Amino acid sequence: MTQRFLRLVSIAFLASCLTPVVANVGTQMGADSIASFAVLVKVLPSLLVAIAVILVVTRLLRRYEQGIDEDARRQAEYLDALPDRFVSLAIFGSAAASLFLELAVIRWQGTVFEFFAFYKNYGLLSCFAGLGLGYALSSRDRIPLSFSIPLLGWQFGLMIGLRFGLAPASIERLREIPVLEQFSMGIGNTRYFGQTFAIYFFLAVFFLLTALAFVPVGQLCGRLMERQPKLQAYGTNLLGSLAGVVLMLGVSYLWMPPVVWFGISFLTLLLFYTRQPAAMKLGAGLLVAALVTLAWPVNPLWNRLYSPYQLLEMQQTDKGHLLLRAAGHYYQRVHDFSSPAVDEDPDLRDIRAYYDLPCKVRGGAKDVAVVGAGTGNDVAAALRCGAGHVDAIEIDPAILEAGKLYHPEHPYDDPRVWGIVNDARTHLRTTDRNYDLIVYGLLDSHTLLSHASSVRVDSFVYTVEALREARAHLKPGGIVSLSFSVMNDGLGSKIYKMMTHAFDGRPPICLRAGYDQAIVFLEGKDGAISLPPNLLQETGFEDITALYANPALRSDISTDDWPFFYMPRRVYPVSYLPMIVLVLLLSTFMTTSFLSHSPRNTDWVFFLLGAGFMLVETKGVTELGLTFGNTWEVIGVVISGILLMAFLANVAVQWLRIRQPWIAYLLLAVSLGVGWHVAKSGGFAPTTGGRIATAVVLTCPLFFSGIVFSTLLERSETISSAMAMNLLGAMCGGLSEYNSMYFGFRSLYWLALIFYVLAFAFSLAMRKGRSPA
Repeated sequence: MTQRFLRLVSIAFLASCLTPVVANVGTQMGADSIASFAVLVKVLPSLLVAIAVILVVTRLLRRYEQGIDEDARRQAEYLDALPDRFVSLAIFGSAAASLFLELAVIRWQGTVFEFFAFYKNYGLLSCFAGLGLGYALSSRDRIPLSFSIPLLGWQFGLMIGLRFGLAPASIERLREIPVLEQFSMGIGNTRYFGQTFAIYFFLAVFFLLTALAFVPVGQLCGRLMERQPKLQAYGTNLLGSLAGVVLMLGVSYLWMPPVVWFGISFLTLLLFYTRQPAAMKLGAGLLVAALVTLAWPVNPLWNRLYSPYQLLEMQQTDKGHLLLRAAGHYYQRVHDFSSPAVDEDPDLRDIRAYYDLPCKVRGGAKDVAVVGAGTGNDVAAALRCGAGHVDAIEIDPAILEAGKLYHPEHPYDDPRVWGIVNDARTHLRTTDRNYDLIVYGLLDSHTLLSHASSVRVDSFVYTVEALREARAHLKPGGIVSLSFSVMNDGLGSKIYKMMTHAFDGRPPICLRAGYDQAIVFLEGKDGAISLPPNLLQETGFEDITALYANPALRSDISTDDWPFFYMPRRVYPVSYLPMIVLVLLLSTFMTTSFLSHSPRNTDWVFFLLGAGFMLVETKGVTELGLTFGNTWEVIGVVISGILLMAFLANVAVQWLRIRQPWIAYLLLAVSLGVGWHVAKSGGFAPTTGGRIATAVVLTCPLFFSGIVFSTLLERSETISSAMAMNLLGAMCGGLSEYNSMYFGFRSLYWLALIFYVLAFAFSLAMRKGRSPA
């Protein structure tokens, strides 16, 4: 088994050494280039160095293979000889470390290459593949735990090296995405085959590196769980996973950087090393090397800050003002419009006109809400226009703090301004204040609601239902101003139609700014609004309402069921299919490299339960986030609640001595049906009772699914194989979740129900001792 593992490590190392070469060649060969000789000659020295490194490392792995296998044997013996009184604590610690490490990897990858956010749960799938395979191997085989840290350390160095070591033109093309159905601000789409091939090669390499790093971690968890009765071990594992989520919430609350995340994870793994001096010294040395690689100051010109949502990078402009990048690309530039010198600078005058426009359209606005307040440019504009009260709503506390510290007009220090750290949708849904003017600043987030979701944090701000809620908080004569850097006419048409739907069929006024080609959509609460005389001439804006009113522009509106704002049309996401095929091929390759036999028929029920649970979890995170707020704290609490429900189901099976899953299956199907009906009818009212009812409806399927799983787990042959199939099934559920991008989130109820019906059929087969026909 060690030999097979080292063979896969060698393949991953070979591919990773070739990644810089493939990235350079693929991104520099244009659409008309067949095989540019100049490009190949240019990368030839790098290719020769890569080949030399590959030969040396492969030779070393072969030379020390016997010693590595001996280390793995001692590791297995150490875990098997652990005193019984410490086994529960060990299971708890290993589960906490595995989930915390999983969350750390997923979050870190997105801070280096932001397109991981567009591949949704790609990082999650690679972690699940490694953990699942590790669980499957835990009962009979051994793989050295000491490989997890160096594999992740190598990934750190490779990804950081690619991000900051490639030529600017190559890195820009490598950061583009081969997804055609949706757009993103600041990130383009791939344009030719070589570029697309380089990106998929990149993704394949990091899938292998991540999965292989998690195989020993999964084996550690599975081998320890084999030491206890199944339900007791599973319950302890769930509590440990819950602790891992809580720990990530803690480091997020403190704005800790990745070196702290991985330092905690690696130190925990080091506790499970054999107490051999040589092994401990080697592990400690690899830990330090990995953390030094992670913390290396590759770009000292930017001040880097890890907020609970994303990586923020700050720099001073030539005028001494703040320039902010979020998720790796431009976010906002702070401006000082209070100086009379602005009137003498045409560029700054145009920019100020853009920020001042909403207040000029709605003159005399006293109560103003700024949605997506950011560093405070929109807030300062409201104050300059004489607003008496400004609610500045910003979801990221680090961005709000940057505005407080560095904005030259200091809008957040003004007593008229109330800085609110919250999800904009939740604030507008729950506040009792009404406004003369609601300004939507630019919201564009590459941050997902959770590691399992395909929805961005800002998605539910741009839906018809959200705009209706904003309208409900306008005073008579109040207006909504929504500005966006529209990337194509289809997206502009989509916003136009959404505002028309939200305001009873009245279309908005659409103005295009001379600054940055931003579009401002204006709509009044009670009826059509009129622009002040000479406003367009004074500000340089152009009225383009007729452009988006053109019925030839085709677009589909975003709703709470289909909140994919950056997709102008509701089309099936065909561009994601190559990624799905890639994940399936790599997972199959890894699995067949270790396992020569097919899963037992009785194990397939756990696969199907994992797929169904993943879909219900995704739906639960999405709807509960919409109900209670899509802030990082709420999403973390929701995920913790999901694990807690699974634990309570496990406890119920043990205390109530539930031996058959049939009633739980029936209640599971009923709860899914109730959830679908509630979602279809628009959900419960945003009252305290409505929120409690929503939580009950969304968590009941998770509880009943947990009862089914725990009941069947007790009858399984080995807990490690059941856990392995459950994780691999969760991968299947994660891939199936992409269907919501066409069918909507309510469709996940039906997909989950299909998986659970199939699981029911296999449960009957387990009872009869044969597979279903």
